[in-house]
Amino acid sequence: MKLLKFHLRYYPPGIILEYLQKGIVKNKDIDLLDLNCNSDTKEIAHKLYQRELLITEDVREQLEQCLDTLKKRIEHEGPTGKRFYIYKTLQTHVLPLTNVCFDKNGTRCLSGSYDRTCKVWDVESGKELKSLTGHQNVVYSVGFNFPACNRVITGSFDKTAKIWEPGTGECLATLWGHSGEVVAAQFSPKGEHVATGSMDHLAKLFDAGTGAEIKTYSGHTAEVIALQFDPNEGHRLITGSFDGTISLWDTRVKERVSVLRGHEGEISNVQFNWDSSLVGSASLDGSARLWDARNSTCLATVASHTDEVLDICFDWAGQRMATSSSDCSARVYDVRSDFKELAVMKGHREEVSKVCFSPAGGCLLTASADRSARVWNTTTGNCVQVLSGHQGEIFSCAYSYAGDAIITASKDNTCRIWR
Repeated sequence: MKLLKFHLRYYPPGIILEYLQKGIVKNKDIDLLDLNCNSDTKEIAHKLYQRELLITEDVREQLEQCLDTLKKRIEHEGPTGKRFYIYKTLQTHVLPLTNVCFDKNGTRCLSGSYDRTCKVWDVESGKELKSLTGHQNVVYSVGFNFPACNRVITGSFDKTAKIWEPGTGECLATLWGHSGEVVAAQFSPKGEHVATGSMDHLAKLFDAGTGAEIKTYSGHTAEVIALQFDPNEGHRLITGSFDGTISLWDTRVKERVSVLRGHEGEISNVQFNWDSSLVGSASLDGSARLWDARNSTCLATVASHTDEVLDICFDWAGQRMATSSSDCSARVYDVRSDFKELAVMKGHREEVSKVCFSPAGGCLLTASADRSARVWNTTTGNCVQVLSGHQGEIFSCAYSYAGDAIITASKDNTCRIWR
């Protein structure tokens, strides 16, 4: 084996070793989830040198330089950094928006709408690149196939999902089979599969190349409103339902692996952490739970919110979890040990429907029915900035992968790019 080069992965922090083995170029990912602004990069390089055969003495200096670059990227993004400003207002749709997202490079974004379309936008110019038309009802779920971002998935109330080529706007496949609205749709990490969740109580797995149905996952007794592939291999899938349970599936078999029970109300969202060892769940019963994904046990339950918990997310390193609630607040917890509450974000005047960490984890972004989004310091819980100007409820928001842009979507039929 011969090391060819190092590649940097900023979020979550890590390096990728590109090497040659028997004439074939391969990659090996090394997670550095604990890397922070106080880390000793020389010590980390020494430990990697000791355990990785590909890392030899003659590349140690280069490795240290790579680690310093990663460390500087983490230091660059912080709660005291530059403030966001309105860069573009996209006069997007004739009816309210449903969901938005960036591509990997942050150069394009998607918006779905009640007007039955999904639009592809150029972030820099604010121009509409393509309008993906063909659905017969609300386009509720939108997403790219990361990291390639050369395909788009849309899920619709017309009971189908569609796969698109975003450059041409061509519909490559229509995914049939559901008898209820498709409210969740996602590509697997390697892009070969698509999973859908529906109001018909089912989840389905499709071939992303042909659009053919591979499996139907039955077992939930109410609507399946959230799902996610495990971020690494994509062999596992979690689904959250209004029946109050979370199901774990192995995409290589049809039967459920396990069912996570304990919530007393509908599930509002579910998510894996980065290494797929943990599952977080939010529920309308006013609680959030942390689960061990491998043995299907509940590790912690938090009921610090005084109303329904509407959203949940992990930071990129999988060390903290955030929740948002109808009680107008968001909260951050430490998931590495005792699930301690680290910060409480109070200031919104109405329910907080969406929450997400900045890529480096120093900030938290929230979207609220009070027509504003806010950026918070995840250490202190202080509000760093209020993103105001929308004329309607904001119910979807996202950071770009680089953390230098934010997108917010509102019932005022527009989305805004903040830089």
